[in-house]
Amino acid sequence: MEIIKIMFIHIGNNIVVSDKDCIGIFNIETLKLNNEDNNFFLKNISNIDKLISINEKNEIKSSFVSPFTVIKREAINEDELIWSRKNE
Repeated sequence: MEIIKIMFIHIGNNIVVSDKDCIGIFNIETLKLNNEDNNFFLKNISNIDKLISINEKNEIKSSFVSPFTVIKREAINEDELIWSRKNE
């Protein structure tokens, strides 16, 4: 049986992103420093959003949680995870 490890990152607003699809999580204030080049990413976000996540399909998810808060979150150790699928 092959074990596939996938990490999910909670970026706030009840949104999680998979590490397999995520290209990056970016601070909106940093993106605003060069608005011309980053206009594609900034055009559909609200004024309260602080970070965006971009996946392989160029889909953008935004959140009002600070990217620094996401960085500080503690990872769960593999030993603490219990997951099973029926009939295995």
